[in-house]
Amino acid sequence: MVKFYTFLGLVASTMLLVSFSPNPPDGKTGAPGDGFCQECHNTSNPPVNGTITVEGFPENITPNETYQLTVINRDTIGNAVRGGFQMTILGQFNTKSGNMTNPSANSAVANVQGRQYFEHHPAVDYPDSNVVRWSVDWTAPDVSVSSQITYFIAGNIANGDFKETSDRIVNGIGKGTIIISSTKDLKTQQPIVYPNPGNDDIFVAFNDNSSPDGKVVFYNTMGAKVGEVALEQGRIHCPDLLSGLYIIEITQDEIAFVSKWTKL
Repeated sequence: MVKFYTFLGLVASTMLLVSFSPNPPDGKTGAPGDGFCQECHNTSNPPVNGTITVEGFPENITPNETYQLTVINRDTIGNAVRGGFQMTILGQFNTKSGNMTNPSANSAVANVQGRQYFEHHPAVDYPDSNVVRWSVDWTAPDVSVSSQITYFIAGNIANGDFKETSDRIVNGIGKGTIIISSTKDLKTQQPIVYPNPGNDDIFVAFNDNSSPDGKVVFYNTMGAKVGEVALEQGRIHCPDLLSGLYIIEITQDEIAFVSKWTKL
């Protein structure tokens, strides 16, 4: 009976790993609040090695500009069989920044829990060059000057045996900064959120005393989405949250404003 259960466990493990090759589990980039690929892939002294890099991510970012990003997974030794990756792009509060669209062949964009992931779909066999590439269009967010944006990426240089051992997990981080004012001066338009700290009802007011309609998303300090409600005439009914600090993303007329707010 013990051998039978052990056999079932091995079968289940193999099926799980095979399923990750076509489509990796989301939230494994190593970003704040995410896990990492090493949770499933044991990389202790594997016979493969490589790098994961991103080309096209600008150091100086223009709001609303669209950039083509290219993920490059490189097998540097030549022993690996296939490569995969996953990437997310976050703003200063570890929340989704900008929007990724038009993924290239064998890749996909997934929106999960308030974050966006660009990832292999499926993993790709290395050609003779030992390099595989995927590309995606990223439109920078309409945020204020000096805002910092960071991408987090993890890559798998895999030996192709569909086991959790002998793969190499690599990662990378890149940063860019908004260098010009956005199409709207968000610093002067930044809404006031009150009372702060608060409890059930929150109010939003702009400098022109308008009471906006829109959408409000709540994130915890690790960047995980914990609630979403409507903004109606400047009023937010707080979702059921524990006491503590939250990041509130207020979207009005396709422009997002971010504020810190404390739940009593």
